[in-house]
Parts: sequence; structure tokens; C-alpha cells
Amino acid sequence: MLFNGRYERARKIQREQAGLKDETEYRDYDGEKLYEPTIEDNIEKGDMLSLMISGMLTILPIAALALLAVVAAGFLFFRLF
Repeated sequence: MLFNGRYERARKIQREQAGLKDETEYRDYDGEKLYEPTIEDNIEKGDMLSLMISGMLTILPIAALALLAVVAAGFLFFRLF
């Protein structure tokens, strides 16, 4: 490895901060599931409305253009024949 000495020093400092004496010593895991934040934990009260508005402002113009293209193609196809 290119920076093997620096890597080993950083790992040694991490082990010291964690209170581990060597790499073979690990803390006991009691089996309790770690906390996983939900979407409600990450957004504020007014964020859902702003997310819905921004989603509509993004999706609706693209959907309208696609629908317009299909209608225009159908109009041209049936108008020519």
C-alpha cells in the first residue's frame, strides 16, 4: 500500500479511541438492533408539501409534452391518410 505507515497509525489511534487494546479485541454486541431513522425523522413538517409541489413541477411538464407528442403524431397520422 502506498501510505501503509499512515494507515497503520490512523488505525492505532482509532483503536485507542475506541478503548481496544489490539485488533483481536472487540466490544461485546448485545444483539440490540441499531437505530435506523425513518423518513419522518429526516424531514420537517412543511417539507412534504414542498416535495410534492416540486415533484409536480418536474413531472407534469414532461408528461404534458409526451402526451402532446402522442396526440400530434396521431393527428398527423390520421390526417395524412
